[in-house]
Amino acid sequence: MSICTICGGDAVLMTMRVDVGLFRCRVCTHCFSDPRVARRERYEPEYFERDHRRWFANPDTKFFEKVARLLPRDAAVIDVGCGRGDFLRHVRALRPDLKLTGIDLTPNQPADGIQFLQGDFMKMSHAVTFDAVVSQQVIEHVEDVQAFVRVLQRFAKPRATVVVSTINESSLLYALARIGKQIGLPLAFDRLYGRHHIQHFTTKSLRTLLEKHGFRVESQRTHNAPLKAIDIPVDHFAADAILRSGMWLVCRAGAATGKAYLQTVTSTSG
Repeated sequence: MSICTICGGDAVLMTMRVDVGLFRCRVCTHCFSDPRVARRERYEPEYFERDHRRWFANPDTKFFEKVARLLPRDAAVIDVGCGRGDFLRHVRALRPDLKLTGIDLTPNQPADGIQFLQGDFMKMSHAVTFDAVVSQQVIEHVEDVQAFVRVLQRFAKPRATVVVSTINESSLLYALARIGKQIGLPLAFDRLYGRHHIQHFTTKSLRTLLEKHGFRVESQRTHNAPLKAIDIPVDHFAADAILRSGMWLVCRAGAATGKAYLQTVTSTSG
């Protein structure tokens, strides 16, 4: 038994990985790694080139464009956990009216019209606030999600647009991964529930967390990343092709049923 990192409810042991237990909340359905023993990844420059090479080599520009359309005219925008700045660089070309800032642990090359800050956003002061706050595929890596959402609050002006994107543990892909684990095919499970993810948000648990902190949810949708951006941990060309074909089918089915493996919530700060 553990305490849910989202709602504080009772969470029961779902399964064991080699290194840590995974718990499921009985109330908000959230799944998370045991916070007492979970080991955080080190986000050094090789993280982008080695561990998630395909993901960062193939940014989801169509998704970036959808987010760009949500941002108010002439808004000051911050991307919290901006990585290599792919979102900001793409949006800069689409929306020159925006004032863009990105913050991450790793350094970024200077770019015209974008201010890049290096540091731990969980520890930085927040003297400047923004009309829009964006965070993509970051919150699932954070041990203290309550503190993370408070960071978003401190960055946001009153009635700011706040966009949070993360994994969808209530997706078809995750369900099939859990079945695979049970029948002795753990590859997808080990990848999705690996140590690089501490929090595994369902659509219910992500909404619960944001509303708990006073955000007004305007929309919540599920979606997939481009197939070529998905990192499949096999080296053999034929195995990669077979698994990628299977992933294509799962993504199509997930999109058709509203159970795609990523999710994005658009909300307004209080």
